[in-house]
Amino acid sequence: MPLRKLIYSAKEAIQDKPKLYARLYDWATTNPDYRRQKREADKYVSKFGGMWTDHAEFEAKLSQKDLSPDMEKLARKWSADGYVIIPQAIDHDLIDAYMADVDRLARQDDVPMLITTAELPEPTLYSKAKQKALTGSRLVDDYYFSDASRNLLLHPTIKSFLELIFERPGVLTQSLRFDYGSQQAIHQDTAFVRMNAPMKLAAVWIALEDITPNSGELIYLPGSHKWEGFLFSGEFKHYDAARDGEDQLAEWHQWILDEAERRGVKPDKFSAKKGDILFWHAGLAHGGAPVAKENQDLTRKSLVGHYCPEGVRPLYHYYKPGQRRFYGAAGSRYTTSYYK
Repeated sequence: MPLRKLIYSAKEAIQDKPKLYARLYDWATTNPDYRRQKREADKYVSKFGGMWTDHAEFEAKLSQKDLSPDMEKLARKWSADGYVIIPQAIDHDLIDAYMADVDRLARQDDVPMLITTAELPEPTLYSKAKQKALTGSRLVDDYYFSDASRNLLLHPTIKSFLELIFERPGVLTQSLRFDYGSQQAIHQDTAFVRMNAPMKLAAVWIALEDITPNSGELIYLPGSHKWEGFLFSGEFKHYDAARDGEDQLAEWHQWILDEAERRGVKPDKFSAKKGDILFWHAGLAHGGAPVAKENQDLTRKSLVGHYCPEGVRPLYHYYKPGQRRFYGAAGSRYTTSYYK
């Protein structure tokens, strides 16, 4: 039996036994960094650990680092609010080169790129028409084909901030290119962007154009990266439809909204200009604002990257063994779950 089928068969056999599933899952995906964090779990809000900026002794750790005033300010903002905005971080010429490269790839007879959306059971070949017709559609991992995409997602400003919060180089594990607002419900990436150290995850949102008001802007709940309390099947940060069921997913979405109301937290909106970037923490609750019917033709062009530190792996390296491969050089490494 091929390894992938064997993994899925084993998963199916134990998915109704969450405690056994959790023990075997921890054994199969363990890594030294995660083991160290679990030994001092009482120092983090999450029992799954986190970054040094999440540690109870953040101030002491910060004082030991030789940071510039600007980087210290970013570290404090990240620790307190779970996000950081850097205006005009990306040169417009790099963005224009990227947009042209994607258009070039899209015009090929054999288009290699894929899009995904909740409306489709499987990824499908990319086209601009599909991307407009399907709500929340996104072009995935175009960096696998495009140097211009990697120039954005592995930009020095992005790599520098990731190295600050990860204390080592970051690895690009997934990208999502949106032409229109995602209109995605407020959520935390830990549920869907799965790592073998769940809280060692960060994302960046790059504005590819000036974002028009009411086009489905990125929204987020400041400080929500410190909210802990909901575990799928009582054990997991990540969601699995077969194991957890649709009801738990709905309960989790409602839990986020209830926590926000209880804490008096209102969503902020990222009114971005072309070249602005926003980093967010694994636990930051965020989503896409609704788009009114009369605004459906408004674009909200953006590129999202998800990253983990060197030494951490995305979970698809385990259940898709054929994708357990890194590309690129140290400090600019990437991997993909969609392409071989």
